[in-house]
Amino acid sequence: MDALLSGVDILCFDEFHVHDVGDGMFIAKLLRTAAQRRVPLVVTSNYPPDKLLPNRLWHDHFVPTIGVIKEMMDIMEIDGDTDFRRSPVAGSAAPRPSGSSGLESFSRGKIITPGTPAQLGAFGLFPPAKSQERILTPTTQRLTVKAADDMLWVSFTELCGGLMSTADYLALAEDYGTWVIDGVPSPTLESTGGSAPAWQRFNNVVDVLYDQDITLFLVGHGPLDWDLARDPAHRTSTQPVDLARIASRLSLLGRVEDSTPFEEVEAGGS
Repeated sequence: MDALLSGVDILCFDEFHVHDVGDGMFIAKLLRTAAQRRVPLVVTSNYPPDKLLPNRLWHDHFVPTIGVIKEMMDIMEIDGDTDFRRSPVAGSAAPRPSGSSGLESFSRGKIITPGTPAQLGAFGLFPPAKSQERILTPTTQRLTVKAADDMLWVSFTELCGGLMSTADYLALAEDYGTWVIDGVPSPTLESTGGSAPAWQRFNNVVDVLYDQDITLFLVGHGPLDWDLARDPAHRTSTQPVDLARIASRLSLLGRVEDSTPFEEVEAGGS
Protein backbone atom coordinates (compact mmCIF):
# COMPACT_ATOMS: atom_id res chain seq x y z
CA MET A 1 0.00 0.00 0.00
CA ASP A 2 2.90 2.35 0.76
CA ALA A 3 4.29 1.68 -2.72
CA LEU A 4 0.89 2.41 -4.27
CA LEU A 5 0.67 5.79 -2.56
CA SER A 6 4.32 6.70 -2.93
CA GLY A 7 4.64 10.11 -4.58
CA VAL A 8 0.87 10.68 -4.58
CA ASP A 9 -0.11 14.24 -3.62
CA ILE A 10 -3.88 13.89 -4.13
CA LEU A 11 -5.83 10.62 -4.51
CA CYS A 12 -8.99 10.87 -6.66
CA PHE A 13 -11.68 8.20 -7.06
CA ASP A 14 -14.36 8.56 -9.73
CA GLU A 15 -17.51 6.36 -9.59
CA PHE A 16 -16.55 5.17 -6.09
CA HIS A 17 -18.60 2.13 -5.13
CA VAL A 18 -18.12 -1.05 -3.10
CA HIS A 19 -20.03 -4.25 -3.87
CA ASP A 20 -17.54 -6.92 -2.88
CA VAL A 21 -16.36 -7.60 0.67
CA GLY A 22 -12.82 -8.16 -0.59
CA ASP A 23 -12.84 -4.74 -2.26
CA GLY A 24 -14.18 -3.33 1.00
CA MET A 25 -11.19 -4.71 2.92
CA PHE A 26 -8.82 -3.22 0.35
CA ILE A 27 -10.54 0.19 0.54
CA ALA A 28 -10.41 0.14 4.34
CA LYS A 29 -6.65 -0.43 4.30
CA LEU A 30 -6.14 2.15 1.56
CA LEU A 31 -8.04 4.83 3.48
CA ARG A 32 -6.11 4.11 6.68
CA THR A 33 -2.80 4.35 4.84
CA ALA A 34 -3.85 7.55 3.03
CA ALA A 35 -4.83 9.09 6.37
CA GLN A 36 -1.52 8.11 7.94
CA ARG A 37 0.37 9.66 5.01
CA ARG A 38 -1.93 12.72 5.05
CA VAL A 39 -2.87 12.23 1.40
CA PRO A 40 -5.97 14.32 0.52
CA LEU A 41 -8.87 12.40 -1.05
CA VAL A 42 -11.36 13.56 -3.68
CA VAL A 43 -14.17 11.10 -4.36
CA THR A 44 -17.27 11.06 -6.58
CA SER A 45 -19.94 8.43 -6.05
CA ASN A 46 -23.52 7.56 -6.87
CA TYR A 47 -23.88 6.35 -3.27
CA PRO A 48 -23.99 8.23 0.01
CA PRO A 49 -21.48 6.70 2.44
CA ASP A 50 -24.13 4.78 4.40
CA LYS A 51 -25.17 2.88 1.26
CA LEU A 52 -21.73 1.63 0.29
CA LEU A 53 -21.45 -2.19 0.20
CA PRO A 54 -25.26 -2.48 0.23
CA ASN A 55 -25.34 -6.29 0.42
CA ARG A 56 -27.01 -7.04 3.76
CA LEU A 57 -24.71 -10.01 4.35
CA TRP A 58 -21.59 -7.86 4.32
CA HIS A 59 -22.65 -4.28 5.02
CA ASP A 60 -21.95 -4.47 8.77
CA HIS A 61 -18.32 -5.39 8.01
CA PHE A 62 -17.92 -2.07 6.17
CA VAL A 63 -19.66 0.15 8.73
CA PRO A 64 -16.37 1.05 10.53
CA THR A 65 -14.89 2.17 7.20
CA ILE A 66 -18.01 4.24 6.49
CA GLY A 67 -17.38 5.95 9.81
CA VAL A 68 -13.81 6.71 8.74
CA ILE A 69 -15.05 8.15 5.44
CA LYS A 70 -17.48 10.44 7.26
CA GLU A 71 -14.77 11.55 9.67
CA MET A 72 -12.09 12.13 7.02
CA MET A 73 -14.20 13.82 4.35
CA ASP A 74 -16.66 16.63 3.84
CA ILE A 75 -19.73 15.07 2.19
CA MET A 76 -21.40 17.21 -0.47
CA GLU A 77 -24.55 16.01 -2.24
CA ILE A 78 -24.96 17.17 -5.83
CA ASP A 79 -28.25 15.85 -7.12
CA GLY A 80 -30.88 16.72 -9.69
CA ASP A 81 -33.44 15.36 -12.11
CA THR A 82 -31.44 16.00 -15.29
CA ASP A 83 -29.36 13.24 -16.85
CA PHE A 84 -26.89 15.22 -18.95
CA ARG A 85 -25.92 12.17 -21.00
CA ARG A 86 -29.45 12.25 -22.43
CA SER A 87 -29.72 16.05 -22.69
CA PRO A 88 -26.29 17.40 -23.59
CA VAL A 89 -25.68 21.12 -23.29
CA ALA A 90 -23.87 22.79 -26.17
CA GLY A 91 -20.16 22.71 -25.45
CA SER A 92 -20.45 20.07 -22.73
CA ALA A 93 -18.25 17.01 -22.63
CA ALA A 94 -20.93 14.32 -22.41
CA PRO A 95 -22.41 12.73 -24.27
CA ARG A 96 -20.12 13.26 -27.20
CA PRO A 97 -21.88 13.14 -30.54
CA SER A 98 -20.99 10.47 -33.04
CA GLY A 99 -17.94 11.47 -35.00
CA SER A 100 -16.21 13.24 -32.12
CA SER A 101 -13.53 11.97 -29.79
CA GLY A 102 -14.52 10.12 -26.63
CA LEU A 103 -17.57 7.86 -26.89
CA GLU A 104 -17.72 7.51 -30.67
CA SER A 105 -17.36 3.72 -30.63
CA PHE A 106 -19.60 3.01 -27.64
CA SER A 107 -22.42 5.13 -29.07
CA ARG A 108 -22.32 3.10 -32.31
CA GLY A 109 -23.64 0.10 -30.40
CA LYS A 110 -27.22 -1.15 -30.46
CA ILE A 111 -29.77 -2.87 -28.26
CA ILE A 112 -31.44 -5.42 -30.55
CA THR A 113 -34.66 -7.32 -29.81
CA PRO A 114 -35.45 -10.06 -30.48
CA GLY A 115 -32.31 -10.49 -32.61
CA THR A 116 -33.61 -11.87 -35.91
CA PRO A 117 -31.11 -12.68 -38.68
CA ALA A 118 -32.35 -9.64 -40.63
CA GLN A 119 -31.83 -7.34 -37.66
CA LEU A 120 -28.35 -8.66 -36.95
CA GLY A 121 -27.33 -8.79 -40.60
CA ALA A 122 -28.16 -5.11 -41.05
CA PHE A 123 -25.17 -4.38 -38.80
CA GLY A 124 -22.86 -7.01 -40.26
CA LEU A 125 -23.54 -9.43 -37.40
CA PHE A 126 -23.90 -13.10 -38.30
CA PRO A 127 -24.35 -15.71 -35.55
CA PRO A 128 -21.10 -17.69 -35.28
CA ALA A 129 -20.86 -21.32 -36.27
CA LYS A 130 -20.04 -23.88 -33.59
CA SER A 131 -16.57 -24.25 -35.09
CA GLN A 132 -15.80 -20.62 -34.14
CA GLU A 133 -16.19 -21.33 -30.42
CA ARG A 134 -13.10 -20.48 -28.37
CA ILE A 135 -11.97 -20.76 -24.76
CA LEU A 136 -10.26 -17.64 -23.46
CA THR A 137 -8.42 -17.03 -20.20
CA PRO A 138 -8.21 -13.25 -19.80
CA THR A 139 -6.76 -13.54 -16.27
CA THR A 140 -7.46 -16.66 -14.22
CA GLN A 141 -11.02 -17.63 -15.22
CA ARG A 142 -11.80 -19.63 -18.35
CA LEU A 143 -14.44 -18.12 -20.61
CA THR A 144 -16.16 -19.98 -23.46
CA VAL A 145 -17.08 -17.54 -26.23
CA LYS A 146 -18.95 -18.07 -29.48
CA ALA A 147 -16.37 -16.16 -31.52
CA ALA A 148 -13.20 -14.21 -30.84
CA ASP A 149 -11.74 -12.87 -34.06
CA ASP A 150 -12.45 -9.31 -35.18
CA MET A 151 -15.10 -9.13 -32.44
CA LEU A 152 -15.98 -10.88 -29.21
CA TRP A 153 -19.32 -12.73 -29.30
CA VAL A 154 -20.41 -14.25 -25.99
CA SER A 155 -23.62 -15.16 -24.17
CA PHE A 156 -24.86 -13.23 -21.16
CA THR A 157 -24.86 -16.41 -19.08
CA GLU A 158 -21.25 -17.22 -19.89
CA LEU A 159 -19.98 -13.67 -19.42
CA CYS A 160 -21.96 -12.69 -16.33
CA GLY A 161 -23.21 -15.90 -14.77
CA GLY A 162 -19.88 -17.29 -13.62
CA LEU A 163 -16.93 -15.95 -11.66
CA MET A 164 -15.56 -13.36 -14.08
CA SER A 165 -14.18 -10.20 -12.48
CA THR A 166 -13.72 -6.62 -13.61
CA ALA A 167 -10.05 -7.47 -14.22
CA ASP A 168 -11.17 -10.11 -16.75
CA TYR A 169 -13.40 -7.61 -18.54
CA LEU A 170 -10.60 -5.04 -18.68
CA ALA A 171 -8.24 -7.63 -20.17
CA LEU A 172 -10.80 -8.61 -22.82
CA ALA A 173 -11.45 -4.95 -23.66
CA GLU A 174 -7.77 -4.56 -24.56
CA ASP A 175 -8.09 -7.24 -27.25
CA TYR A 176 -11.58 -6.71 -28.70
CA GLY A 177 -13.00 -3.40 -29.90
CA THR A 178 -16.49 -4.77 -30.62
CA TRP A 179 -18.55 -6.97 -28.30
CA VAL A 180 -21.78 -8.85 -28.96
CA ILE A 181 -23.58 -10.16 -25.88
CA ASP A 182 -26.57 -12.33 -26.75
CA GLY A 183 -29.17 -14.05 -24.62
CA VAL A 184 -29.52 -10.93 -22.47
CA PRO A 185 -32.49 -11.45 -20.12
CA SER A 186 -35.06 -8.74 -19.61
CA PRO A 187 -34.23 -6.48 -16.65
CA THR A 188 -37.98 -6.09 -16.01
CA LEU A 189 -38.69 -9.83 -15.64
CA GLU A 190 -37.54 -12.34 -13.04
CA SER A 191 -35.41 -15.06 -14.62
CA THR A 192 -32.93 -17.71 -13.58
CA GLY A 193 -30.27 -16.20 -15.84
CA GLY A 194 -30.71 -12.70 -14.43
CA SER A 195 -29.58 -13.31 -10.87
CA ALA A 196 -28.41 -10.43 -8.69
CA PRO A 197 -24.70 -11.37 -9.04
CA ALA A 198 -25.11 -11.73 -12.82
CA TRP A 199 -26.68 -8.28 -13.13
CA GLN A 200 -23.90 -6.80 -11.01
CA ARG A 201 -21.29 -8.33 -13.33
CA PHE A 202 -23.26 -7.00 -16.29
CA ASN A 203 -23.05 -3.54 -14.73
CA ASN A 204 -19.28 -4.00 -14.45
CA VAL A 205 -19.12 -4.98 -18.13
CA VAL A 206 -21.03 -1.86 -19.18
CA ASP A 207 -18.80 0.31 -17.00
CA VAL A 208 -15.66 -1.13 -18.59
CA LEU A 209 -16.90 -0.90 -22.18
CA TYR A 210 -18.19 2.63 -21.66
CA ASP A 211 -14.93 3.80 -20.11
CA GLN A 212 -12.82 2.06 -22.78
CA ASP A 213 -15.11 3.25 -25.62
CA ILE A 214 -15.88 -0.25 -26.94
CA THR A 215 -18.74 -0.87 -29.38
CA LEU A 216 -21.42 -2.97 -27.66
CA PHE A 217 -24.34 -4.88 -29.16
CA LEU A 218 -26.88 -6.33 -26.71
CA VAL A 219 -29.21 -9.00 -28.10
CA GLY A 220 -32.15 -10.60 -26.34
CA HIS A 221 -35.83 -11.49 -26.62
CA GLY A 222 -36.72 -8.40 -24.60
CA PRO A 223 -37.98 -6.19 -23.37
CA LEU A 224 -34.48 -4.78 -22.88
CA ASP A 225 -35.55 -1.50 -21.35
CA TRP A 226 -33.44 -0.33 -18.41
CA ASP A 227 -35.44 2.87 -18.05
CA LEU A 228 -38.61 0.84 -17.62
CA ALA A 229 -36.80 -1.36 -15.11
CA ARG A 230 -36.29 1.69 -12.89
CA ASP A 231 -40.06 2.10 -12.58
CA PRO A 232 -41.15 0.68 -9.19
CA ALA A 233 -43.94 -1.21 -10.97
CA HIS A 234 -41.33 -3.18 -12.96
CA ARG A 235 -38.54 -3.57 -10.42
CA THR A 236 -37.38 -7.09 -9.67
CA SER A 237 -35.61 -8.46 -6.62
CA THR A 238 -32.42 -9.06 -8.60
CA GLN A 239 -31.86 -5.59 -9.99
CA PRO A 240 -28.65 -3.86 -8.86
CA VAL A 241 -28.91 -0.77 -6.71
CA ASP A 242 -27.02 1.38 -9.23
CA LEU A 243 -29.46 0.70 -12.05
CA ALA A 244 -29.85 4.40 -12.86
CA ARG A 245 -26.20 4.76 -13.87
CA ILE A 246 -26.31 1.77 -16.20
CA ALA A 247 -29.61 2.92 -17.72
CA SER A 248 -28.01 6.28 -18.40
CA ARG A 249 -25.00 4.72 -20.13
CA LEU A 250 -27.10 2.32 -22.18
CA SER A 251 -29.30 5.22 -23.31
CA LEU A 252 -26.42 6.14 -25.64
CA LEU A 253 -27.03 2.93 -27.63
CA GLY A 254 -29.55 2.92 -30.47
CA ARG A 255 -32.53 0.60 -30.24
CA VAL A 256 -33.61 -1.89 -32.89
CA GLU A 257 -36.89 -3.64 -32.19
CA ASP A 258 -39.00 -6.19 -33.98
CA SER A 259 -41.55 -3.61 -35.11
CA THR A 260 -38.88 -1.63 -36.95
CA PRO A 261 -39.08 -2.24 -40.70
CA PHE A 262 -35.95 -3.92 -42.03
CA GLU A 263 -35.36 -1.01 -44.40
CA GLU A 264 -35.09 1.36 -41.43
CA VAL A 265 -32.80 -1.02 -39.57
CA GLU A 266 -30.58 -1.31 -42.61
CA ALA A 267 -30.46 2.46 -43.01
CA GLY A 268 -29.56 2.86 -39.35
CA GLY A 269 -26.62 0.51 -39.73
CA SER A 270 -25.21 2.09 -42.84
